Amino acid sequence: MIMKNKLAYSFDDEPVSKFCCDLDNNKIEIYFKGYFDLIEDKYIEKSCVWSIENWKEAKSRIGDDTKLYDLTKSVGIFSLILYMKYSEDDVLEMLVNTVDNRYITIFLKEPILKLL
Repeated sequence: MIMKNKLAYSFDDEPVSKFCCDLDNNKIEIYFKGYFDLIEDKYIEKSCVWSIENWKEAKSRIGDDTKLYDLTKSVGIFSLILYMKYSEDDVLEMLVNTVDNRYITIFLKEPILKLL
């Protein structure tokens, strides 16, 4: 399933079981044991991979800092996605908690999303 500009699923507070980040090729893969289907309004207990790829620009903000940094300066291993949403200008915004207990807000411009 490929999503663009519309989120049909949520991983809010779903623990990440595996995390892969390839910054050279603009690809992040996040593995979960389940997800919430927003269209059917129910939890799906099934292993899945959420792929985020081919974004045009990636920025991040650490904690309450207002300054935006290049994603490479702050990326860490995700433990939870606390929320994700699309802005009107095709930017996916995600607040994640990392395994080293940092809170990072990530902004990805025009990503391609796949739920596998």
